[in-house]
Amino acid sequence: MTQQQAPAPPPPFEAMLRATVIPMVCAGPVIVLVFWVTGQTRGGLAALLGVTIAVAFFASGLYVMKRLTNTSPLSVLAGALAVYLGQVLFLGLVILLLSGASWLDGQAFGLSVLAVALIWQLVQVVAFVRLRKPVYDEPADEPAQEPSGKTGSTGPTQERLS
Repeated sequence: MTQQQAPAPPPPFEAMLRATVIPMVCAGPVIVLVFWVTGQTRGGLAALLGVTIAVAFFASGLYVMKRLTNTSPLSVLAGALAVYLGQVLFLGLVILLLSGASWLDGQAFGLSVLAVALIWQLVQVVAFVRLRKPVYDEPADEPAQEPSGKTGSTGPTQERLS
């Protein structure tokens, strides 16, 4: 007697990626505009570069994780660690390459990346919470059968504390 299992719920990465699109479409231009007004063209272009790099950074991580969810849990964990390592290396390379750039307004660049990171993480957490994804195994439809060799009362056993 085999039971049909319910289809696996969709992985959360796609929903979290979708949820971040609208806030980034709204926040990205506002961030660039603020730095364009306060830091002229140099600040605006630095903010545009910062927003672009940060969005690509976070979106690529979620996209790769979405692609890995059809594998075993161990592979997903290894993939998550590889994605994290890749992202850290990518950011380190960007910082190394842009650290000496005289054409870049470092403050506008850094603050725009920070703003995108905060907004992205907040929206991602809200999207995950709204998914209502259980963190435990669903109970079985049928109760587990007790072993036939068990004797004694059918009620719960109570121990006497001395």
